[in-house]
Amino acid sequence: MNARGLEKNPIGLAIVGCGKVGRIRGRCAAEYPGTEWIGCCDVDEKRGKQLAEDLGADFFTTDYRELLARSEVNAAVLATDENEHAGTLWAAIEGGHKILVEKPLATNAVESAKIVEAAEKAGSDLLVGYTQRFRRRWLIAKEQVSSGQLGDITSATTRAFLNRMVGITRLEVNEDRSKLSPMVISGTHALDVIFWVLGEEKKPVEVYARSVEKTLTGIGTKDATFSIFTFEDGTLWSMSCCWSLPVVWPASTYSLEVGIVGTEGVLTIDDTHRDMVMASEKPWQTHRGRRDEKYVTFLGSYPSGDMVDGQFWGPMREEINSWLARLYTGVKTPHATGADGHRNLMMTMACDLSAKRKKPVALPVSPEEIEEDL
Repeated sequence: MNARGLEKNPIGLAIVGCGKVGRIRGRCAAEYPGTEWIGCCDVDEKRGKQLAEDLGADFFTTDYRELLARSEVNAAVLATDENEHAGTLWAAIEGGHKILVEKPLATNAVESAKIVEAAEKAGSDLLVGYTQRFRRRWLIAKEQVSSGQLGDITSATTRAFLNRMVGITRLEVNEDRSKLSPMVISGTHALDVIFWVLGEEKKPVEVYARSVEKTLTGIGTKDATFSIFTFEDGTLWSMSCCWSLPVVWPASTYSLEVGIVGTEGVLTIDDTHRDMVMASEKPWQTHRGRRDEKYVTFLGSYPSGDMVDGQFWGPMREEINSWLARLYTGVKTPHATGADGHRNLMMTMACDLSAKRKKPVALPVSPEEIEEDL
């Protein structure tokens, strides 16, 4: 321990998945003083070796099992495609590592539940990447609601609009798209924030949802899902997520409007990013490195952050640095736990189940029922 009584635990980090998210997290980890060893893994050998070289990594492989079995590793960033999360999680839990994984834990609800159970049994510190928790506005919102500034919360509303390129890009790399809905992939961010802000005492008991399928049926997904959650104490939450907006929609990813009403106050949050608009005669280069035919954009609307002067700045940097501090010194952080991540998956899938049945779904619903009917 140091003079402040904080532990110092050197970090041996495995990065599984060397795409955009793995690169962002890896660069931050390489800069962190407590990181003493880094290993990288990607099935795309060229991409993986490039990140390993850029980070000055100590090891590279295309086999995540080989990397996660290394004696130097005590922590793992799992940033693969959605359908590969479960396999990497089982290996990381078996290795006894501290884990930061991208959501969802698995695309199968039953397996997601088993992963959380296994992690808890093994005493694994399993956390899920919900970057919005590290933005100042949501931290302040949670603080005000938790302190009782609004009184007893009676209702909430969230409305999310997304450029259709989000769905196209996320689904085109996955052969199995049956569970990759707008709710599971994108609505989950708004859902996590609301559950986190409202607090654990708010227990959902029913959800009623409807979906529409027209624009994006060609890639095997829905356009939008609208849901109403009812909580045990009578609180209502109206939630909608639409990711079929045209490519020219100015937001890079998320445009979100939120209203939270209580017996003694109201909190409204405009997270649409319309406060910083850029128009140019040159097509705008997106955060994915492509130049779409979009000449107007809401700057700062990529939730994770932005590259500035060769460095990445934004909530994902805050999130990974906070996680590294958690590993190195043991400090408390606002990360979503594995249990939070599983709950979010179950709630988003319950929305999809209700929309499919066209009738309310009682909560909690079992993972087995989700898998059987979806």
